[in-house]
Amino acid sequence: MNRPRLFSAGRLAALLLIISGLARGEAGHETPTLDWMPEGIDWEKAETVSMLLEDHVFTPEEVVLKVNRPYKLVLTNVSDRATHDLVDLEFFHSVVFKQITIGGVVVNTPHVHSLELKPNSSASLYLVPIKSAEYEIYCSVPGHRDEGMEGYILIEN
Repeated sequence: MNRPRLFSAGRLAALLLIISGLARGEAGHETPTLDWMPEGIDWEKAETVSMLLEDHVFTPEEVVLKVNRPYKLVLTNVSDRATHDLVDLEFFHSVVFKQITIGGVVVNTPHVHSLELKPNSSASLYLVPIKSAEYEIYCSVPGHRDEGMEGYILIEN
């Protein structure tokens, strides 16, 4: 009997990655909560910022965000064959999420540790930056960072 599948393997893997990030605590880091969300955020005015995860490069290499403003950060893995991720614990501890949409699945969570995208997939991260600094992001897939897959997210006041 053929039963309809609720999640493709890629969607389920991405969802499990996000959920596993919620379960892992990291020593010395304060975990963002919804209490961090500034009052009065108008999500209708969220600025969309896009970043491509290509073979061994983030495009653009640097993204600039402002503290206490809402953003829809759209990450798209344009590779036909490679999985890519976006990692930087400090960055993920400097923002609070309203939600993440990945593979058609909406996850309501204030915090994740990293985000993995299968080939030809995308994710929309609805977030508000809370802490200003420059964060070095990278792809942790073996060999990708060594080949130059790193970039920066600058959060300004």
